[in-house]
Amino acid sequence: MNLITGGSGFIGINIARSLLEKGKRVKVLDIAPPGMDIVKNKIEHLNIDIRNRREVIEACQGAENIYHTVSLVPISKAGRKFWDVNVEGTRNILEGALKHGVKKIIHMSSSAVCDINQKNPLTEESQIKPLGAYGHSKYAAEKVCHEYRKKGLDITIVRPRTVLGPERLGIFGILYDWIKNGKSIYIIGDGSNKIQFMHIKELAEACILMTQKVSNEVFNIGTDRFSALKDDLGALIDYAGTKSRIVCLNPTLAIGTLRILDKLGLSPLADWHYLSYHKDFYFDITKVKRMLNWQPSYSNKEMLIESYQWYLEHFKEVKIQIGTTHRKSVKQRLLKLLRGVS
Repeated sequence: MNLITGGSGFIGINIARSLLEKGKRVKVLDIAPPGMDIVKNKIEHLNIDIRNRREVIEACQGAENIYHTVSLVPISKAGRKFWDVNVEGTRNILEGALKHGVKKIIHMSSSAVCDINQKNPLTEESQIKPLGAYGHSKYAAEKVCHEYRKKGLDITIVRPRTVLGPERLGIFGILYDWIKNGKSIYIIGDGSNKIQFMHIKELAEACILMTQKVSNEVFNIGTDRFSALKDDLGALIDYAGTKSRIVCLNPTLAIGTLRILDKLGLSPLADWHYLSYHKDFYFDITKVKRMLNWQPSYSNKEMLIESYQWYLEHFKEVKIQIGTTHRKSVKQRLLKLLRGVS
């Protein structure tokens, strides 16, 4: 049996779908209900908060593999809860895995643990320098994983670049909304920097392979087909066929303004967004290709277009689903005023 924490979230639900397609038994641990397509498969949904140590430990009984994907993400601006959920929640699930003899754990970390000022591409051996409260919590969770490896658990740590695909919303929901309505798309810097994305279905498949082929590894993962940010976004705008255009902003002024708006709670963007998206940020994925015999197939442009098309097809339901996860639309706050004059 496969236990997925955060199994109703963007990454977790796609791992669940992939496992179900392979005829595997799945149990989801999440305070939110899973999607209807998952419910129809009669999986077990455990309405358990990852911070509830006793219930989380009990939930691990009978699990062969655990995919630990539950996490508060940057747009949640969760403060202290980042630590409670991302770090202590990880400790809870690993304690349960240790007690019940779970065979393998896939821990979903983040590229936010990496030093964004290093020369690219980054490898698994590149310097670690977490950014913001979210990044620090994810790196602390990795340290917890290393701690439990020493106790005998088999834990593979996965650091994906920005994950896209059908159902991806969050800050990308803002991008799609503005393009749909022909608004200017503002980027920090000249857009010549390269940013790597990762397709959700390919990430799910890679995680499943990790339970079968490797032990106690760390993997950086993303696509190997990407170009300058302005070119990838330009391809999406061309596909959309709207009047949107890319407007480049002075980094110093833009970051300073966004930092103030962030502190005042007037912007949906967190430090992770406005401090990283104007820089090169991409992984060397040689290790994951070699060890899993795995190859990504989607390019950045293809991911953006597919995600945007899903947004168009589900617009009516998307616009009323507001929250702070990657499967929800996010409130634009003061950015809505900028949207109005763009």
